Amino acid sequence: MPSSTSSSSSRGWWPTWLACAAIAVVCVAVVEWHWRRAGYVPGILDSPQLWSIERDRVDSTDKIPLVLLGASRIEFGIDMPVLRERLPKYAPIMLAQNAHYPLAVLRDLAEDEHFRGVVIVDIEPRGLYKAYFDLQQPLVDYYRRQWSPAWRVHRLLLNTWQQTAVVSNPDRDPVAIIKRKLAHELPQPPEYVRFYTDRSGDADYQKIDIQAARRHFSALIAARNGNLKADVAPEPWLADLADVIEWTRRIDARGGRVVFYQSPTSGQVRDVERKMHPSALYWDRFAALVPDSIDGLTDPVLSSFEEPDYSHIDYREKPAYTKALVDELVRRKIVQP
Repeated sequence: MPSSTSSSSSRGWWPTWLACAAIAVVCVAVVEWHWRRAGYVPGILDSPQLWSIERDRVDSTDKIPLVLLGASRIEFGIDMPVLRERLPKYAPIMLAQNAHYPLAVLRDLAEDEHFRGVVIVDIEPRGLYKAYFDLQQPLVDYYRRQWSPAWRVHRLLLNTWQQTAVVSNPDRDPVAIIKRKLAHELPQPPEYVRFYTDRSGDADYQKIDIQAARRHFSALIAARNGNLKADVAPEPWLADLADVIEWTRRIDARGGRVVFYQSPTSGQVRDVERKMHPSALYWDRFAALVPDSIDGLTDPVLSSFEEPDYSHIDYREKPAYTKALVDELVRRKIVQP
C-alpha cells in the first residue's frame, strides 16, 4: 500500500520547482533585455553542422545547384534573395567559410559523381597557393564522417533559438557575464556582421570606425607583406594548379560548370595584391587554362563598388552588387535567367 506521507511529500516539491523555473526565466529575460537595450540582436552562429545542412542541399535540391565557394568576401557580399529572384532555375547554396580558402570543397564536389551544378569560386592568386588547398578540409571531413540526421535536428532547433534570443550566444549568457566581470574584461561591442541560416552574412560598416579599421588593416598588410613579393613565384605557382584545373575539368565533363571569380577590392588591399601578384604573371595565366573566369578587379561594373574596409561589401550595396554579378554570369552564358 503506497505511503500517504511519500505521496504528500512528492506533491509538496512542485511549488519549489515551479518557483525555481520562474526565477530562471526571469533571470534570462533580464539578461536578454540588458543586451537588447545595449544594441545587440539575435544572430546565427556558424558551425560545421550549419555548413553540412547546406552541403546536403547540393544533392537534394530539385533545381540546379549554384554553389558559392570562397571566404568572407563572397559570404558577406552575395545577396541570396536576389540570387533566388534573378535565377529561379537555380538553388543558391553558400559553402564559403570566413577566413578560409575553398579549394578543398571544390575537390570534394569534383569527386562527387552526382554533382552537375554551377560553382562560383571566389578566390585571388594568394588563395590558389597549394599550401592553402586544405583549409576547408575539416568541414568536408566532418560532413563525410560525422554528419547525421540527429545532428541535423539539433542544428535546426538551435537555429530557432539563435534567431530568437541574444542570450543564445555563449558570450552573452549570465555565466559569461560573470566571468568577464571577475576578469575585469570589457564587453565586446555589438557585432557588425550578422549571419543567417543560409550562411550568408551582412556586414554593417556604420557600426565601426571605418578609418580606424582601414588604418589597422593597412598596417597589418604592410607588416605581413613589407617586401611586396609573392610567396610563390609564377612558374611553380601555375604548375601547382594542375590539380585545380583537373577538378574543374571533371565537373565540366559531367555537365557542370565552374567559374573562378576574383572579387573586387580597393585601396591598399588592391594595391598590395596587384604588386605581389601582377595579373599578367598570375591571374591571367591561370584564367587562360580554365573554361570560365571573371576578374572583378578589372570589370568596369563590379570594380565600381566601394569596399568600406578595402575588402568587403557593405550590406546596403549587396543587392546591386549581386545583380551586377548575375548580369555578368548571364552575359557569359554561365547561367540562364
